[in-house]
Amino acid sequence: MTDDQWPGSRPWVEDDETEAVRPYAVTGGRTAPAVPIDLMALVRSTGAVPDHHLDPEQLHAVTVCSAEPRTVAEIAAALNRPVQVTKILISDLIGLGAVRLRTAAAADGQNRERLLEKLLDGLQNL
Repeated sequence: MTDDQWPGSRPWVEDDETEAVRPYAVTGGRTAPAVPIDLMALVRSTGAVPDHHLDPEQLHAVTVCSAEPRTVAEIAAALNRPVQVTKILISDLIGLGAVRLRTAAAADGQNRERLLEKLLDGLQNL
């Protein structure tokens, strides 16, 4: 066998198979969030948890919603993650006190229209 034929001799490159494992690793194998989270819910960073206490995925999610509230769909698009994985990640961040969740039902008329536009944008980015 030549060096090119040994599996360890090639540089590691992500492929479809390894991408399927990453969401499992991000969620710790969980398939549902600890708290129910609506796709149209607004998520906002609290700034209460220091960045060094968050893993890279959590930090990215908190950064996405730090300037203004973002829908779950927008955060999923920004993280390039499935919505269910994003919901689990947000659930964990709520538990840490790093983000707050505001349901769409709590939004008033003008904010609701803006929320629906942002949701549509987020879904189109998926």
